[in-house]
Amino acid sequence: MYKAERLMMQKNRVVHVFSERDVGMTPGFPLKIVKDRQMQSVPYHSHNFIELAFVAEGCALHSYTGRGGQTRHEGLIQGDLFSVLEGESHEFREGRNMVLYNIYLHRELLAPYPELEKLPGWKILFERGGTPERQLHLAPVERTAAAKCLDRAILEENRRGDCFETVVTALFLEFIIPALRKRAKGAELGENSFGVLESISMMEGQPERTFTLSELAKFSGMSVPSYTKKFRTATGVSPMEYLLKVRLLKVCDYLTMTDLSIGEISGLCGFCSANYMIKLFRREIGITPAQYRKEQRKNL
Repeated sequence: MYKAERLMMQKNRVVHVFSERDVGMTPGFPLKIVKDRQMQSVPYHSHNFIELAFVAEGCALHSYTGRGGQTRHEGLIQGDLFSVLEGESHEFREGRNMVLYNIYLHRELLAPYPELEKLPGWKILFERGGTPERQLHLAPVERTAAAKCLDRAILEENRRGDCFETVVTALFLEFIIPALRKRAKGAELGENSFGVLESISMMEGQPERTFTLSELAKFSGMSVPSYTKKFRTATGVSPMEYLLKVRLLKVCDYLTMTDLSIGEISGLCGFCSANYMIKLFRREIGITPAQYRKEQRKNL
């Protein structure tokens, strides 16, 4: 997708140096949001502005080299939000069904909002400050809202109506402020834990399927204790808790986009009964499925 105008060498590796023009930034506007479905086409690269990347779908391994020259490898899963700061470089490897939002910005965009620096996620995304954490993780409901917000921002920029820069900036703030209120994703997975990422993709691709913990661990090539530990490291929750969130997100989609009955939706999303689904939905979302559908229909 991108073609750099300049190259440099970094530890015997060719690094593409992207400019504002290379990533499509509008002259005079320090923000560009891109939705990318072909991450395998992006080489190891660097730039003199900040890149935020939000993983909307899929998973991948990510290689990152800081300004000190140390290279690290980390696992990325759906819902991850991470940053590459000025002078740092990175690439994606072994991606699976990746859909990524790339947000390119200069720090001047954030200068009018010094209060953002007080939020927990600020140092993780915009400063390194000696902390190893570089990622935040958005839960299923949060990532749906984030994707909708970024899609609206992309549409506004493409339309280029009156004051589009102001509207796009406002939508970016609507996206980033809830994210900055979160704390670090946790430890990194490392290259040898790609099976965990694969199991997550399987759960998200087949939420109606009945999974057991032992089945997921076997699929990932690990023992149950090792798999559970690595999974919690990656997501902050257990495999079964994550599967529940995935199923409830799918329920939300069906409630919003279809006229299927609650019973039909419960079966399509892997719940043993409609009553059980309603109980869990109310516990996690705070309202009943019927109330959720009514509220969403008002906004369509």
